[in-house]
Amino acid sequence: MTSSVNFVLVVFGLVAVSLRSAHGTLSDEERTKIHAALIPFVAECSKEYGVSEENIKEAKESGQLGKIDPCLMACVFQKIKLIDEKGLFDSNAAVELVQKYISSEDDQSKLVEIIEKCKSVNDEEVSDGEKGCERARLLFECSIPFKDAFVKSRR
Repeated sequence: MTSSVNFVLVVFGLVAVSLRSAHGTLSDEERTKIHAALIPFVAECSKEYGVSEENIKEAKESGQLGKIDPCLMACVFQKIKLIDEKGLFDSNAAVELVQKYISSEDDQSKLVEIIEKCKSVNDEEVSDGEKGCERARLLFECSIPFKDAFVKSRR
């Protein structure tokens, strides 16, 4: 399930920017806590959308995680409460997740800035309404440009 966890750490959207790039700075306790929280959701959503761990691994290795079914992303986002029942990005929930899983106040601050910038995904028109698939894709795409900046700031 490691590839699935890596996928969810990316799909986790804004928090993923930190978790994936900061993997080496997370304590074993933090990593264990995150993995334990995410694995059941990834497994459940992967099964529901017919996406195998091998599919996720191939997408990750080819740099094509954005090609994964956005409804799978939405499923995970909804389970971790990043997307609410109306299909909207819940920035307050994202901030809570950052505070729950990231111990560094500096990293928390940077991620809250990213969350604030990505709140604009709620202003975009989507055709799937409350389903959240298109919003999940927009959220994933919004987080991508910040990943490199966040990684560079940690070096």
